[in-house]
Amino acid sequence: WYQRRVRTKPLISRTMLKNIIGHTVYQLTIMLVMLFFGEKIFDLNPDHEEVNEEDPTVLGTMLFNTFVWMQIFNEINSRKCHGERNVFKGFFNNYIFINVIVGTAIAQALIVEFGSHAFSCTGLNWWQWLVCIGIGAGELIWGQVVATVPKSVIPNGMRLGTQPFTQEEANQARMLWMRSLKRVQHQIRVANAFKRAGYERHRRLSLLAEEGKYASRSSLNKKDAPSTDV
Repeated sequence: WYQRRVRTKPLISRTMLKNIIGHTVYQLTIMLVMLFFGEKIFDLNPDHEEVNEEDPTVLGTMLFNTFVWMQIFNEINSRKCHGERNVFKGFFNNYIFINVIVGTAIAQALIVEFGSHAFSCTGLNWWQWLVCIGIGAGELIWGQVVATVPKSVIPNGMRLGTQPFTQEEANQARMLWMRSLKRVQHQIRVANAFKRAGYERHRRLSLLAEEGKYASRSSLNKKDAPSTDV
């Protein structure tokens, strides 16, 4: 498993490009169909009522909601980006990922139902919510379709990050790293010097203040002391 991900391998492989292109096609198709034919498909404005352009529309809210839910379900697909089919393997063992998914879903519901003009959203009924979530869940099915497509459909030349470093580039990178490290060390030394100087100044002022208090007390004591002259 580790050998397939060493630094000599491409940063973005053909399998990853296949997934990116495949899911882009699905999402763009859904968005364009909903944008141009959504009112007819979902029967959103059957009476052809005039709508204020400044008010959030149901279609616009459904577009936004559907897009977000496609990303949520595609996050589950993204757990396996090297051709694996079982994207739910180990899903319930990753509590951080579950919290991210649940938190995103709750935030999305709050934005849609209570965002109003701040997020250009209007409340949806249960059927519209079901449509948005159902289309988003279609990403899981589409992910299985994309997984059946062989990675050979992507040319080798489209892989990114496959060019190895030359020795000259490696030396330049090492020099830049050492130069940056020395600059950071110098800045730390300067900051520590200012810190020490401030501490020393504060200590001297404290000592002078203490000496002044002691001197004033001594002078008062001398004034208050009874005279011993005969």
